[in-house]
Amino acid sequence: MALKCQAKDCVYNENNGECFANTVMIGNKNALTTSGTTCNSYVPNNQVELYELADDFLEPSTNASDVRNISCSATNCKYNHNQDCVATKVKINDQNASCETFAP
Repeated sequence: MALKCQAKDCVYNENNGECFANTVMIGNKNALTTSGTTCNSYVPNNQVELYELADDFLEPSTNASDVRNISCSATNCKYNHNQDCVATKVKINDQNASCETFAP
C-alpha cells in the first residue's frame, strides 16, 4: 500500500516522494473533485517555523508513510471509509498538495 507525494517542498517529503508524516490528513469534507481536496499535513519547508509553534505540528516519523496512515474527511470520495482511506495507492500532487487519488 503506497503513498506517493510529489510535493517536494514539503518538510515530510524525503527520498523523492516518500512521505514521513506520522499521519497524513486529507481535507475538505465537501470536495467533489481532486482539486477540491487538500493534504492538511503538507508543511512547506520554508514555513516550518510557523508550524513548529502550532498544536497540530506532527513530528516526522522514522518510517515512510503508507495508506494505513491516512485519515480523510472528503466524504464524497469512494475510498473514504469512516474517515479512513481504503485506497491501495495514494498520490499527492506537487501543484497544490491535493489528493490525486480522489474518486467520486
